[in-house]
Amino acid sequence: MSELAHGLLLQDQGRLEEAEACFYGVLAREPENDFVLGRLALCQMHQSGKKKTALASIDGAIHLRADEPFYHALRSLILSDLRRGREALESVDRALALDPDDSFTLSAKAAAHCAMDRWSEGEEWSRRALAVDPDNGMAANLLAHTLRLQGKSELNAAAVARLLEADPEDSFAHVNAGWSALHRGDRRQAETHFREALRLDPESDAAREGLIESFRARSAFYRAYLSYCFFMQRFTGGKQWLIILGVYLSYQLSRKYLERINPLYAGILAILWLGIVLWVWLAPGVGNFLILLDRSARLALKSGERHQGIAVGGGLALGIACAVAGFFTGYAPVLLAGVGLVASTVPASLAFANDSRTGRIVFGGLTALVYLGTLGTFVVEALRFPANGLHPITVGLGGSALLAAIACTWLGNVRSLRHGSEG
Repeated sequence: MSELAHGLLLQDQGRLEEAEACFYGVLAREPENDFVLGRLALCQMHQSGKKKTALASIDGAIHLRADEPFYHALRSLILSDLRRGREALESVDRALALDPDDSFTLSAKAAAHCAMDRWSEGEEWSRRALAVDPDNGMAANLLAHTLRLQGKSELNAAAVARLLEADPEDSFAHVNAGWSALHRGDRRQAETHFREALRLDPESDAAREGLIESFRARSAFYRAYLSYCFFMQRFTGGKQWLIILGVYLSYQLSRKYLERINPLYAGILAILWLGIVLWVWLAPGVGNFLILLDRSARLALKSGERHQGIAVGGGLALGIACAVAGFFTGYAPVLLAGVGLVASTVPASLAFANDSRTGRIVFGGLTALVYLGTLGTFVVEALRFPANGLHPITVGLGGSALLAAIACTWLGNVRSLRHGSEG
């Protein structure tokens, strides 16, 4: 058996790293073999951390043969995975110009729209791909995905049922079924589907992430957060910002109106608003903290998710305990330390388990700033206790820490600080 044939066999068996080695061996002798470069790109795009390498490989294939539509469509899929939606659309449009009726290319166009959160366009192009080839699994899965994210529950349920009937051994079909179950609030059914997806494909990140979401959904607190996420996912990034700004402006107008009626009502509204803001940002970290308390479920967490659970869930629990203890004992340093720990959970929720390297640096720095401010406040007030009032250093450090935490509630909505490109 030739090295190329061996590589193709390994790729069909899902042994991607071994197949990749074979393809590199062929390219060492035939560096201008565009077919091998295309197969190499296929291997690499399905391996964690190799999507940019896959992009370089497919670019090499296109350089050698620019008139092959499959290469442009594959390049589009890789760019979609890297969340570079506009470039993905440009690549797939080049593929469609070469072959406008290819089902794979039409599916790639649907994926490009999904990378930009354009769910209705993704649905349209998925249906076009299925009209050409009703057995196109990628298009069928994308259709189910886009229907769910548009809130078309009945159509999504029918699409998922067709997926499972067509191929009950398809891991991604079970991932789709799991998310559909979560969407309708059935976490047990979701857990079953995500476990089956992992059995079929133990390396599936989508299945692992879905299983973690179903574990988190054991908490009513987290289920409420999921409902919020499912609602916001229906809209593009720009519309999400408009909704957030609209809600914030409504809050400010309502607060000012209530201040004229009774300042107490305005205070209650402000507390409710703060609770909602904290709930949105802290829910994933608190969910991870609850998973850490489960001996079996905690094994599904990655390192960053465990750290997020400790920093957010643990920090919140310890902060509240310190604040309550400090309040009832009258020991201000512990009370202030508790407030600081609670504030630290907002940037900490964004510092860990963040796909963006820039985001990890920004939010990690802000988390460190809040920790230092909290420590400094505690030390200063402990040394001067029981002095009256707060020391100017305490006011400066505490104010800086609180401003950093508040800034994170806005910076966290910047997509580039939350979703990074995979290497």
